[in-house]
Amino acid sequence: MPPPPLDRLFNGKGRLTQMPVREPLRRELMAWVATLLPPGRDLPETEVNNLLRPVDDDVAMLRRYLVDYGMVQRPRPGTYRRPVED
Repeated sequence: MPPPPLDRLFNGKGRLTQMPVREPLRRELMAWVATLLPPGRDLPETEVNNLLRPVDDDVAMLRRYLVDYGMVQRPRPGTYRRPVED
């Protein structure tokens, strides 16, 4: 489950009920979502989808935000990588 204040964006089953409109909260949400992906290894899109689907069925939207915010890299089409943090 996500930490407060993000928990208000989720239902009791851990599913995202709304995407925040405000940029800071959306960025905070996506930083938490990024932690669902193992760092430092290439993941095929199907595996990323499987890891993100418990949060929201719109996995394309989640992937897009993760890449746009620089939280996940896309070294080549169909492959994603969460960088290892220092």
